[in-house]
Amino acid sequence: MSIRLRIIVSSVTTILVLNAVGIITSFLLFWIVANPLIGARLNDNLGHIAARFFPLGGIVVLVLTAVGTLLIVGLTAKRVTGPMARLKRAVSEIRDGNLGHELVISGDDEFTELATGFEQMRVRLKDSTKIKEKTEYERRAMMASITHDLKTPITSILGYAEGILDGVAETPEKVHEYAAVICKKARSLQMLSDDLSLLSRLENAQLPLDKTEEDLGMLTAEVAGEFRHSEQEMSLEMDIEAGIRVFVDREKIARVILNLLQNSVKYKKPEQLGAKVSMKLVQQDDEALLTVSDQGLGISRSDLPHVFDQFYRADASRGVQSGSGLGLAIAQQLITLHGGKIWMMNNPDAGISVNIMLPLVG
Repeated sequence: MSIRLRIIVSSVTTILVLNAVGIITSFLLFWIVANPLIGARLNDNLGHIAARFFPLGGIVVLVLTAVGTLLIVGLTAKRVTGPMARLKRAVSEIRDGNLGHELVISGDDEFTELATGFEQMRVRLKDSTKIKEKTEYERRAMMASITHDLKTPITSILGYAEGILDGVAETPEKVHEYAAVICKKARSLQMLSDDLSLLSRLENAQLPLDKTEEDLGMLTAEVAGEFRHSEQEMSLEMDIEAGIRVFVDREKIARVILNLLQNSVKYKKPEQLGAKVSMKLVQQDDEALLTVSDQGLGISRSDLPHVFDQFYRADASRGVQSGSGLGLAIAQQLITLHGGKIWMMNNPDAGISVNIMLPLVG
């Protein structure tokens, strides 16, 4: 019931109560006067009775009417002031920063609608605050990671460059060795810069896709074959189902596959001469499933949910490794951009498996 209707009902109720009291009082008076037993005696002293009792009856009627009116008005006011008090408290809680205070008002009037809207606003504000806090935490973590990743190669570049300038590298061979280290560290900085730029474009939806229809098996075999030339000691097994066609950006998907192969080599066990990697491509319903597995160090169960976070490195279980720490984050963004899914799991025996699901053509 709306507040307006509630006030109207209260007013009408008050009027009806007044009329009812008047009618009942009049009926009683007429009944007393008309009663054969009482009426005869009253008629003899009617004036005296009227003068004595009618004012008292009028006072009684007024008192009863006033009490009834106050009760009705009080109940109406309570139903209005109660929700107002709860709403006022909720506003104070939010003003003081307590976004966990829940506002509950039952009913079907304007106060209920107001409370529902207010509660929706509180929930959204709370969610927005959580997102903001998480974003700020991730920003600080990213800045710390970038600083760390920049510090190491820059220190090496400065050290080897000063070694050349100070004459520490006395022979041409030594100068060449120092220059090679400088070049290697400069490339790592360039890789970090490229990864940061790519990730920023992905997150801001500024990376267009040049999609073409591709045979995913042929693309996978091509990337794996080129990578194998640079990793002669890597053991690679391939189980590729033919004829699986997808609509993808060839360059971007090749980058994802290359990143997975690089990670398998990077995180091989120390006692392994070369990484042992297997690649399997099958069709599942209307999707293609590509799995890249290795027998390397694996990942702890607690670290597994965070492997696609930016700058993630599971140092405790996999050792401190080189790289920007953005490869898997970029891979996830690229696969998502293609409407697919990517996830990682530990193998029962050793190592990990990374699965990529992409929709088939049509």
